[in-house]
Amino acid sequence: MEFSDNISIVALLVSFLSAGFSIWFGIRDRARLIADSEYFPATQDENGPISPPLLQIEIANHGRRDVYLEYFYVRHGRGSPLLIAETTWDSDIHGRCHLGEGDKYSHTFDPDTDSILVNEAGVQATDLLFQDSLNRRYPVKDLRKNIVAYLKAAADY
Repeated sequence: MEFSDNISIVALLVSFLSAGFSIWFGIRDRARLIADSEYFPATQDENGPISPPLLQIEIANHGRRDVYLEYFYVRHGRGSPLLIAETTWDSDIHGRCHLGEGDKYSHTFDPDTDSILVNEAGVQATDLLFQDSLNRRYPVKDLRKNIVAYLKAAADY
């Protein structure tokens, strides 16, 4: 092998290495939202209920880029289309919620103020999704079991 062949092979290896680092940093540098849910049962004492059952949704940005939450979707029943619900977050003038690196947004559903989880026909919600400004949808983790327990407790409350 000649010297020019060695230089071209080294240049090819450097370009592959550079492309690999570009792909790695491109994936690592994104905004990544993680949505989680938690159910809190109603608390009671001998005089009656103290607090209603609560369903808390928390969305955290685990990526390095800022992201805007734009839409909140609720799926009612099986096979029903996704319905765009009114935004529940404190938003800017465009109706979006800004999440920076490491920021969190949480919303608590309670039976007294939130009627979004049951539609006009009485069909209960089965799924919640959030959509960001890049048109990516994020499901809420552990929601199905939590929403069933919450809606059952809210009906009894």
